Amino acid sequence: MRRNLIALIVFVACSMAARSQPVVRHQATVTECTQATNTRPWIGVAYRGHVKNDDYRFFAHIPSGLTAWGGVANDAPFHGFTIFLDPSMKSCIVFEVHLRVDDNDAPERPPKAKVLQLGDAQAWQTTDEGSSHGSSLTSVSTVFVLKQPNQTDDGSILLIAPSSELRKAMKIYEAFLRSVRFGR
Repeated sequence: MRRNLIALIVFVACSMAARSQPVVRHQATVTECTQATNTRPWIGVAYRGHVKNDDYRFFAHIPSGLTAWGGVANDAPFHGFTIFLDPSMKSCIVFEVHLRVDDNDAPERPPKAKVLQLGDAQAWQTTDEGSSHGSSLTSVSTVFVLKQPNQTDDGSILLIAPSSELRKAMKIYEAFLRSVRFGR
């Protein structure tokens, strides 16, 4: 009887504590720019203006006034770059592309993802909100697949920004996405 009464008191106390907690919309942990990429400004290949890669049949325009950083030596194979949108590296666009080696590694489109087209590449987009180190962050991920005659390429274009600065970062991200073309 005493054991049951203690269990009931603990259950009621936990239930009341749970009800008094604020409702959190998303409890995801969104990665910060410095965790999402090893790329850093002034290290590796710098891209300004237009970027083109014939292996991936890719073309994009780097937003005016910004630099994309490849983070590797000039003679290393191209696999993407990072555009830091602010000097503090809190907002960034991480562009990654690679050759699919195993069809079992194909990315899967989540059911509620927004479908996009990036030239000949099929793409979809998801948004996640969360926190990291006490800061509210938003990430927008555009995943793409380009089927070429002799290979399939996969990749992503990820925006990470403090939620308070999302509107400004989204304008840059959307302009960048409009410039990205695969194929043709």
